[in-house]
Amino acid sequence: MKVKLLFFLLFFITQHLFAVDLDEIIDKTTEKYNDLNSFYAEFTQVLCDELSGTCQLFEGKIYFKRPNFFRMEIGDPAQIYVGDSSSLWIYMPEKNRAIRQSLGQIPAQISPDIFLKDYDKRFNIELISEKENTVQIALLPIEETDIYTKIIIAIHKSKYEIQAISIQDQAGQESKFSFDKIEIDKTMPKSLFEFKPPEGTQVDEY
Repeated sequence: MKVKLLFFLLFFITQHLFAVDLDEIIDKTTEKYNDLNSFYAEFTQVLCDELSGTCQLFEGKIYFKRPNFFRMEIGDPAQIYVGDSSSLWIYMPEKNRAIRQSLGQIPAQISPDIFLKDYDKRFNIELISEKENTVQIALLPIEETDIYTKIIIAIHKSKYEIQAISIQDQAGQESKFSFDKIEIDKTMPKSLFEFKPPEGTQVDEY
């Protein structure tokens, strides 16, 4: 009986301490991304559709600078995204075409910490795995939404950097982003976030 009681107490204490550590990791990660001036990373995106059973692979680079300027470059086929939280340019050099449209908020791949802000008010949290340097958590919406059904985030436990994020929606699509070569507060020229369509480019505005 004493052995069972001791085991229960150790299990309870371990779980309690881990829960505190997990909250701390999330809070410190959010704080780090809130305090940064710029953010650079190379990324891999895998977009899968459950209905068709197909996946697409994209690779690229992300640049972000406070307050809300960003640039994303994707290769094969080449695409360049330049904008802020109000407008967005999409340039497709192979098609000699550029699209300008309004934008409500910065995309999640540009600001991957967006789901961690006020997470305790919007999500229930589940621990998926814990490795030597990384914790992987699932964010489950408290209120149902058409945008996503589950979000999975991998966070480096000591650097407090988001290494990967996966977004699943009701249509059976899953978009996975893996981040590499992350640089915080990297020096970036203002010109990087300016875009002027080359002469002869077809420009469409929405």
